[in-house]
Amino acid sequence: MTQTMTIEYNPSDSLVQSVIGLIQQVKKIRIVSRTDEDVPNAETLAAIQDIKEGKVYHAKNTDDLFQQILG
Repeated sequence: MTQTMTIEYNPSDSLVQSVIGLIQQVKKIRIVSRTDEDVPNAETLAAIQDIKEGKVYHAKNTDDLFQQILG
């Protein structure tokens, strides 16, 4: 089973880069970097919340879906 741990750090810090490099070499841990652009914006977070609360439209079929999209 794969587990994920999130750690926020300054990627331009040379000490952080050295420690990450050492961990990857010694422990064979995969470290994935992400930028702030990867964090969902307010609109996306609101949509996720709507889904969690069941505020979504369920189309009966493709005709129904297109009717909702095209009005």
